[in-house]
Formats: sequence, C-alpha cells, structure tokens
Amino acid sequence: MKTCNLCFNETYALYDPEIKVTYDVCVSCGFTYKPPKFHVGASKEKALYDNHQNTMENEGYVNMFKRFLNQGVYPFIDSGAALEYGSGPGPVLYELLKRAGFAVDHYDPFYHPNETVFSKTYDLITSTEVFEHFHDPQKEIKTLSAILNKGGYLAIMTSFRPLDDDAFLKWWYRRDKTHVSFYTLRALDLLATQHGLYRLSTNHKNIVTYRKE
Repeated sequence: MKTCNLCFNETYALYDPEIKVTYDVCVSCGFTYKPPKFHVGASKEKALYDNHQNTMENEGYVNMFKRFLNQGVYPFIDSGAALEYGSGPGPVLYELLKRAGFAVDHYDPFYHPNETVFSKTYDLITSTEVFEHFHDPQKEIKTLSAILNKGGYLAIMTSFRPLDDDAFLKWWYRRDKTHVSFYTLRALDLLATQHGLYRLSTNHKNIVTYRKE
C-alpha cells in the first residue's frame, strides 16, 4: 500500500490511458502524484523549459503575473525583502517585484542557482507555476518556510486539481511532462499548516496566499 506524500493517508492508483501514466491519488486530501518512473529526467526537463517564451515582451505572460500580484500579494504586502522561487529562464515576476519596490532575489535550480538565498530570510516568497514541478513538496516547502520571516507571506500559483477523477483525466494541465504534483486546495492547506503556514486567501482556482505564524 502506498501513502500520500503530504498527509500520509492511503492512496489509490489512477491510470491515464492518453499519456500512459499511473498516478497515486490520496483518498483523503486528493493530492495526486506522478511516480518517479514517469518523470522525464533533469536534462529533458530543462530542454522543455528552454522552449518557454517567458520574457517581459510577452504581454500575456506579464499580465498573468500582474493578476497574480494584484490577487495574491499586494492586498497583504507592498514592500520588504522578497524571493521569487523558481523564476525560470525569464525572471519576469522578479522584474515586476523589483519595479514595485521590493528588495528582491530570485532562485531557479536550472537558470539561476543562487544558493545564497538560503542563508537569508524574506518577508515575501512567491512561487508561480512551480509547485506542480516539485518532486518532493514536503522538502521544498520546509525549505521555504525556514527562510520566511514570522509574519511573512508565501504566495503560490499552481492550478488546483479537479476533484473528480474523470475531469482530472481530461485536464490539460496534467499533459505537461514536467508536471508531477497536482494539488487540491485541501492538499495545499495541509502541506502548509504542517510547516506553520496558514491560508489568508485564495481564488479557488490557482492562487493561494499563506502567512507564517
């Protein structure tokens, strides 16, 4: 019997005939994980990211981050030390935070592996379209919580998993080969509270903001 990586309850197998992947789905929190044998490997993963058009010239991409900031960040904090975690090949959100007046760093394991960020602390950590790539969400959020100041904010953007399995198997988001972790809002809340983070707001679609107690 397999157990959920987030809440440690039992999981069941869900087969996706379209992309020939079997997921582990938690019976309790709904967290859905693509097991390691279906992961693409680091070199292929980076090659897929290299194809992304993530630049300040991409108006649609920039507007996506502006919506994220307006919903998930600015209602709670508008200045301070910030970290954009998983900034990708074109650190657009990093640039927007800098222009907004934050003292901001960014980190990405492929494009900006600046390990000095882990010796600092931050008032705000943003992580957009990153959590779905985490092979070990427990490890990642433990790292983020450790460098987040008390009273600080963790703002996440990742599309929430449809609750119905049939809907999940038709969901475009799971087709991305680099996406391995899919969260219900309940799953994210459980993961966060284990590390001293409590939800402040969500749009119930793809944005959620937590505060460290």
